[in-house]
Amino acid sequence: MLLKEVFNAGPRRYPNKTGVVDGERRFTYRELGHRWNRLANALLDLGLCKGDCLCVLLKNSVEVIDANAAAVKTGALVATINYRLDPTNIETLLNDTQCPVLIVGDEFIEIINDMRSRLPFLKACISVDCEASGMMEYESLIKKYPDREPAVALAEDDPAVINYTSGTTGVPKGAVATRRTVMHRLCHAAMELAMTPYDHYLVALPLVHIGANMPALAMIFQCATLVVQRDWDPREFCRIVQDEKVTKAILTPGLLNFVLNFEAVGNYDLSSFQRLQYGGAPMAVATMKRAMALMPACKFQQGYGTSECFTQTLLRPQIHEAAIAGSEIAQRKLASVGMEASLCRVRVVNLEDQDVAPGEIGEIVLGGSMMMTGYLNKPEETARCLRSDWFYSGDLATVDDDGYVYLVDRKNRMIITGGENVYPAQVENVLFGHPKIAEVAVLGVPDETWGEAVKAVVVVKHGVRLTQEELIDFCKDKMATYAKPKSVDFVDQLPYLVTGKLDNLALKKQYWETSPR
Repeated sequence: MLLKEVFNAGPRRYPNKTGVVDGERRFTYRELGHRWNRLANALLDLGLCKGDCLCVLLKNSVEVIDANAAAVKTGALVATINYRLDPTNIETLLNDTQCPVLIVGDEFIEIINDMRSRLPFLKACISVDCEASGMMEYESLIKKYPDREPAVALAEDDPAVINYTSGTTGVPKGAVATRRTVMHRLCHAAMELAMTPYDHYLVALPLVHIGANMPALAMIFQCATLVVQRDWDPREFCRIVQDEKVTKAILTPGLLNFVLNFEAVGNYDLSSFQRLQYGGAPMAVATMKRAMALMPACKFQQGYGTSECFTQTLLRPQIHEAAIAGSEIAQRKLASVGMEASLCRVRVVNLEDQDVAPGEIGEIVLGGSMMMTGYLNKPEETARCLRSDWFYSGDLATVDDDGYVYLVDRKNRMIITGGENVYPAQVENVLFGHPKIAEVAVLGVPDETWGEAVKAVVVVKHGVRLTQEELIDFCKDKMATYAKPKSVDFVDQLPYLVTGKLDNLALKKQYWETSPR
């Protein structure tokens, strides 16, 4: 199937059905089809050519979906820029793409105008939700163009998308994928999330992230109803689920934890939920059990993946259900990220590229038909990560005898204290078992004696008190002595990226900027 048919299915099969709900705005598939073709024709008239990049600087909205559809129909690549980056990094990514056209939300117009003189390749800016000097207003623009599909010669091996990494280790890198690869990703998401035309899917994660963008487009492919949440807020999440009868969604463990700790969560009817997938970081077993207790009719599924390869492993609902039913084997597997998923190849290898034995720690390498072709303008990074048809993820893991993968941590997060390796995620998983903890992050901090010392940064639940001594004592019999936190900082909140992942780089800077390693 051709990728452009993803955006023709709904208007053809279900023209009168609601395709997207964006706040007070509701769009049928007929209306969406018209918008997508009109925008595609407008972009071509503005000088966007096949192979060019269309950049999008928007919060979650129907216009992000429009841009993806129009890019597919014109043969352009689409790059959705993380709007929470600082202006310097936004400018860096725009320079990276050399985009001739940018669609920008009203909140970011001043940022773009301040740098526009330094972006000579940027021919046209389209403003959303407002009129701005030197820019074309989105709705007024697309109304001028016909709603027929443009005639552009397209090949499925043409590049289609640039997914920027979250930038937890520095400047985000643009992972390029072909139209064929995107089609495989959409088919994978449709299969593995059991998508149907009857689903009401909530996009709560920012669409700048591949883990939100691909499932959302797969729901369009399946002619489901997409409900867009503009900004993250647990109260608004619960309200939308209740009012729109949401059946499916994807969250990070951090955002799911916000829902679980929202004091009024019990006042909302979340019974419409049929499936909730979580991923993006390891989830503490205690947190996951709380989620299943909150929504007992919902099937839970965990996914692990990367911006370069999309979802690669799944811990399926049957394991979650068996664990709740008391299966000791299933309870142990709840600590894993599951097994290799459809269209994927997953291995855990040692430094000699040999598969590790069960229990040994190695690096996750990924293969299959959903892999990127490389990083935009970064041949050295591409050569380092893509070797012999495998993507080297930088994630450390173990496997068990059944092929379940247990994420340990990122290579660059590993703490070396007194010559011993400590993996923060493993310590965090233990600390999440403390009943007074709402959020926690573990990192290594400078130490004159040991090189690095283990520190826990903790947010306690509302209305309770927790001391450093109490928390360290809690770890006494649960981990090796060298892995226990040597100090604890209590904070009101932890830094998070727009994707919902913990911003480990920002956290580490607080402790290392004045004490370089």
